[in-house]
Order: sequence, then C-alpha cells, then structure tokens
Amino acid sequence: MKSLIKVLTKKKLKISVAESCTGGLLASTITSLSGASKVFNLGFVTYSNQAKIKLLKVNKDIIKKYGAVSHECCLKMVDNLSKISKANINVSITG
Repeated sequence: MKSLIKVLTKKKLKISVAESCTGGLLASTITSLSGASKVFNLGFVTYSNQAKIKLLKVNKDIIKKYGAVSHECCLKMVDNLSKISKANINVSITG
C-alpha cells in the first residue's frame, strides 16, 4: 500500500473509494499511511441498501433485480462515485 501512495503522489493522482462489506477498511488502510492526504480524496461506507441508493444514487431497481452484492451494483457504485468525487481513480467494493 505504501507503493500505491508513492505512485499516486508522483503522478499527482487522487483516489476515492465506495465501500460496502469492507466497512471502511480500504479507506482506513490508505489513510493510515504517511502521505495519504496528498492522494486520498474521499470515501463512502454505504453498507446499507438505503445508503447506496441515497448517497451513491444506485437505482433501487438494480439492487432489487441483481442484489446489493452484484457486479451491476458495484459498477453503478463506482460510476456514480466518479461523478461525485472527480478523483482520477475510483474504487467500489460490495460483497
């Protein structure tokens, strides 16, 4: 993870994350390292379906049809995160 911070800093890139089942573990891991403030933009912990719908604007029909831990939900999470965060790199984790 230290090498990630180093590369992102060198390339002047920002990273944002949207997490579900990990409960903020990825964001915590990144921000626990020296230099993270230069590269970490924001993180959402959207553990509940309601949080995914309200904060990340995941359509409830996607969750209903495919489930909250589906590939489709994860893609919508990261797609909408990229619109919110404006970071260069966006990561979503669910299930």
